[in-house]
Order: sequence, then structure tokens, then C-alpha cells
Amino acid sequence: MKKCVVIYTEGETDYEFYNKVLNTIKNKIPDKIFKVDVLEKSCITGIGKFQKKLLNKFIKEIAKKYSKDYEIIVFLCYDTDVFEFGIHPPINRIKLEDELKNNGASKVVHIKANRTIEDFFMYDIDGIVNFLKIQKPKNLKGLTGLEKLEKLFSKANRIYQKGHKCAGLVDSLNMDIIFPNICDEISPLCKQLGLDINCDYCKKYVSN
Repeated sequence: MKKCVVIYTEGETDYEFYNKVLNTIKNKIPDKIFKVDVLEKSCITGIGKFQKKLLNKFIKEIAKKYSKDYEIIVFLCYDTDVFEFGIHPPINRIKLEDELKNNGASKVVHIKANRTIEDFFMYDIDGIVNFLKIQKPKNLKGLTGLEKLEKLFSKANRIYQKGHKCAGLVDSLNMDIIFPNICDEISPLCKQLGLDINCDYCKKYVSN
């Protein structure tokens, strides 16, 4: 059976980051070709009815086109600390997973940024401070990557708005530094796309 992989993200920053994740995965595959027949990506924007929007989008754009002949694997990418920091109101992820499966999804995989997507960014703090053109602070306080990133932007007299695209920020991140630190989260995506190797590969890749 053919395979269709669908990736849903929350917010423009997340969408841009996972695009870069995809490019990094592709470059690590020996022949640089994803082992899927269809790859779809979508950013669910807006502050209301997120769950309904995503489900309707899936039914209209994916299920109706691919459910008969394809194995459909859905990736939901989101922050775990959604109540405090999320762009959208909290949603019932388990219910959403069931609804997707009831409407044609073969499998639903959750990629969770603990606690926020900005925590992923902070693994490459050097890339961020170079982007902001500021000195790397000796001590950076904050409970989450979001709080730390906001402080760094403040030092550069700039404001970081979660969920909104910040031109150049994601481009500044070195994914070879970030990947080994988020292996547990993204390895299911790597494997579905054809990078089915031991996760130590990314650490060796960095050392080289």
C-alpha cells in the first residue's frame, strides 16, 4: 500500500521549524529522497475551534483524496504546555486522535515539544545570539525556552511573539546541534520518512 504522511503544526514559527526538520531529515537520507508517496504539511492558524478546523481540513484535503489507496500517517506537532503558552485553547488530543482515525487516518503520532517549541530552539543558543547580534549571557533565567528566548530578544531590544513568524530566527538554528537533543521526539518522523537508523547517527554526524 502507498504511504501518505501528513504533518500539522500550531503557529507559523512551528511550521517553519518543522520545515527545517524535514529538510534536515532528507539530507541525512543517503539518496536524499523521502520513502513516502505523499507528504503534506499544514499550519492550523486562528485562535478558535482548532480541533474542528484540523479535522475538517484533514477530511477535505487528505481523507477524500487518499483514504482508499494509502496508509495515512498523521503527525500532530504541539507544545505540551498548551494551557499557559499555547496559541490555541487547550484541546482534547486523545479525542482528536480518535476522530482522525475514524475518518481515515491509519496512525496518529504526537510530536510533543516539552514544554514549548522554543525549548528546542534553545539547544542552539549560540545560533540565536548570533542572529540577535548580542553577547551570550553567562546566566539566562527562565522556566521554559519561551521565557529564555523572550529575555534574549529583550536584550536585543526586540520582542518575540510566540506563534508568529520571526524572519531569520529558524534559519539561524544549527539542526545538527538540535537533532541529537530532540531524538526521542522526532525519531518516529525520521523512520516514517526513510531515515530508519540508530539515533546515535546524529551524534556521530555532529562529531564529524
